[in-house]
Amino acid sequence: MQVVEVNKRVRDFPDRYDLSSPLRSFVTFKHLMAKGSQSLLRSVNTYRNRAYFPEDDAPDVQVEPEKRTSILGTHIREVVLYRDSVAAVLTDYQDGPLVIITYMIHEDGKWLSAGEDLGNDLEDARKRFREKAPWFASRIDRIRELRAAPSDSAAFVSYLETHGQPPESYLLDALGRHRLVIYGEVHRRKASWDLMKRVVVAPAFALRVGTIFMELSSDKQDALDRFYAGANADRELLLDVFRDVQINGWWDRGMFEFLIEVWKLNETLPASRKIKVVAVDIPRPFRSFSSEEEMKQFFERAPDRNEEMADIIYDTMVRQDGNRNYLFIVGIAHATTAPVPGIASGRPRSESLPPAAAQLAERLPGQVFSIFQHGPIISNDGTVHGYVRHGLFDRAFKRAGYTSVAFDLADSPFGREPFDGIYEISYDNDVGQYLDNYDGYIYLGSLATEESEYILYDLFSDEYVEELTRRAALAGTTVEAWFGVEVADREAIVSHFKQRTKGKLRWPRL
Repeated sequence: MQVVEVNKRVRDFPDRYDLSSPLRSFVTFKHLMAKGSQSLLRSVNTYRNRAYFPEDDAPDVQVEPEKRTSILGTHIREVVLYRDSVAAVLTDYQDGPLVIITYMIHEDGKWLSAGEDLGNDLEDARKRFREKAPWFASRIDRIRELRAAPSDSAAFVSYLETHGQPPESYLLDALGRHRLVIYGEVHRRKASWDLMKRVVVAPAFALRVGTIFMELSSDKQDALDRFYAGANADRELLLDVFRDVQINGWWDRGMFEFLIEVWKLNETLPASRKIKVVAVDIPRPFRSFSSEEEMKQFFERAPDRNEEMADIIYDTMVRQDGNRNYLFIVGIAHATTAPVPGIASGRPRSESLPPAAAQLAERLPGQVFSIFQHGPIISNDGTVHGYVRHGLFDRAFKRAGYTSVAFDLADSPFGREPFDGIYEISYDNDVGQYLDNYDGYIYLGSLATEESEYILYDLFSDEYVEELTRRAALAGTTVEAWFGVEVADREAIVSHFKQRTKGKLRWPRL
């Protein structure tokens, strides 16, 4: 590791767009921030992080004089280098001993900002850089691979024409051929749940499937059993299941309607053929917590979510007899079979186990068929990073008439493309291609015109808002902050969601 002392402030350097060295690139970035030059910020940041910055056509913004002075006054202590591809600029954090670490990588012939970290002091900052620099270096080749994409979609259109199937028949066929089909879904997506409702009412479904695993809290299994055993579809009982999926609820209306559709189907089936719905996610007994510390300790001891889901599914399949297969409906991040640390696991990625689908594929060799649902590149926090494969897939679907279609990834041009559908794992070198992560692919329609999230307004009863107020206090926040409302009541929350979704597109940043 090479250390180059600087000991200057940003204002001591000329305001010049120059990405030829880590120091000059860092100074360029700071000058752009100080001037409010929004349209150029992406150009000085790594390809991996660009979606977190304004679009290239974003207008400039006014920067308050005090903030501008602060940015230009940033004190640069030194630059540290790892080999010839990774560096960090170490700067003071205000007036204390903390040191900001701005990582830089050499990408496409330019030095670009790659993220920040914080050291307790200068020596600790150097230590953190030494530890993390190899990780940044290992991602450079993967970034180069993801940046490139074929420009001609002809082979992809041809494959759709010769191998594409209607999604309903594709899913039913898969459920007949595979012991466990994992349907990776994008949450609160109406078109997806409408598809699953059509699949579940098809006559072949109940003949082929005996159990549906759902991404719901396992401590709600008794409530689910009572719901399906009831003479009537008790919506309030089912709503209470949804109220405890997350600390502030789970407002996925499509999932709610799907579970009611399963209840209706069961009413038509003999007792021996009824379909069992099994909740497989970690318990979340929010109503039982009386203090922030109690809640914190519970989740610190909770199992990895992917492990919990895989364990429950595996144990159920091993324990049950019968000739019918299994369907697992879960978010796409849990449905990949890539052997990498999973996301949304309740653990830091460095400590998390592989995705649930990867664990199940290892335990049940040859029995698992996992399906990816087309969407934009998206992070678990909801950030949209653009079209997958630079819009190549979407251009093929457009040329094919935007027709909903499903197909196998093996031996397909789609499958041979490097996987970039889930931001958090796409840059891992072990992720590979689309066919290394999923077996099937489903396209539901144009992303450019997809309607907004499908919201379960009935979730927010007056009593539940009171419970949310209590939970928010435990979490050190408020209902108003959670939902962006001025008053913590049902009407305000429902109005917020309606304003957020009415006439809006799901993916406005595409």
